[in-house]
Amino acid sequence: MIILIGLVIFLAFLIIGAPIWLSLSISGGTILFGFLGLPIETVVSQYLIATDSWILLAIPYFLLAGNLMTDLGMAKRMLKFITNLVGHLPGGMPSAAVLSCVIFGALSGSSAATVVAVGAMVVPQMLKLGYSKEQSLGIVATSGTLGQMIPPSVYMIVYASMTQQDVGMMFMAGIIPGLFIATVLIITAVILTYKVKPMSQVRPSKKEIIKSFLYGLPSLLMPIIILGGIYLGIFTPTEAAAIAVVYVLLISYIFNRKDFKKKNIIKSFIASIKTTTVIYLLLCGAVLFSTALMYIQVPAQITQFVSELSVPSWLILLAILGLYIIFGMFLDALPILYITIPIVFPTILALGYDPVHFGVITVACMMISQVTPPVGISLFVLSGHFKVKVTTVIRGSVPYLIALVLATIVLIYVPWFSTVLTK
Repeated sequence: MIILIGLVIFLAFLIIGAPIWLSLSISGGTILFGFLGLPIETVVSQYLIATDSWILLAIPYFLLAGNLMTDLGMAKRMLKFITNLVGHLPGGMPSAAVLSCVIFGALSGSSAATVVAVGAMVVPQMLKLGYSKEQSLGIVATSGTLGQMIPPSVYMIVYASMTQQDVGMMFMAGIIPGLFIATVLIITAVILTYKVKPMSQVRPSKKEIIKSFLYGLPSLLMPIIILGGIYLGIFTPTEAAAIAVVYVLLISYIFNRKDFKKKNIIKSFIASIKTTTVIYLLLCGAVLFSTALMYIQVPAQITQFVSELSVPSWLILLAILGLYIIFGMFLDALPILYITIPIVFPTILALGYDPVHFGVITVACMMISQVTPPVGISLFVLSGHFKVKVTTVIRGSVPYLIALVLATIVLIYVPWFSTVLTK
């Protein structure tokens, strides 16, 4: 009964337009303070508990590094090299979009930053070559979600924080699945390109390719330095995030003084602060709500109920992941993670699944939710940036969304992709 009242309060505040973090806070606070009679200071202290994490400090730094790369021109140089390298091949420009998202995702960890940075560079070129708006925007919207799988991933950091997993291990687990999904998207793009038959980009000379490579080399080295340092134990993920910011500022100052301006740096800081604030507020509200659920033993009851079902464990896993995708149609991915992980994670452990593998396929489902109407964040980011109807982006995303779903199904049933590097 208490949980039903809590859900009604949560949904009621959502319906009247309250932010998700506030709806979660009021619902969780009502259960803890109003029904269970916990002292108000105990309820409020959950906010401190939620944010008192060394791991979570990595999020604002990685976001800032990605924003600085975009605003200080480093991303542009990197993308120029990739388009010069593969843009002239059949299906080259969509493939360049995917590869750019892989590399930029490895630098920023933010899908919104990735789709804007890559889209601004690739979409105009694709339109010039005869690709439709739908296909140009669709491939960027879908492949932009790779930033959530390719380390450093904000979602991986959040998952590791909530389940007490090692962040470096989660980062390592995301590399092969991320590259596999990228390969599937490239194959899909090449097949669709043969159907459309756009013009090919003029093949650049070897001199141009080498020149763009040298210009883009500092950007391309960044994920190797940062991730290599984490995996070799030189620094922690949080320290790596801070080093990434210093690296971008230093390289931009040395090699790209033209864009190294005070206004660009301030712009990056403001954007990072806004995004970090939203993430932390969501975290606070979700922790309060999930704490309320744990006090009334909802996770334990669900685990017991599931363990008594006479159905295969893989079917239960599929049902959980299916619910994730359905939730993604109406909620942003981060609130889904914050709300559901404390509930379903004990069940996953009871069923004997590898928590690292479950983390990878959970993030894959969150990637799907990023491009699933009506709330897919990547769809609306591109729609707003290019001033087109969101339905245009949705139509272009459909074939790539299908490919993403099929790739996720493979990841679910072939744990090797997630565990080969971690073992």
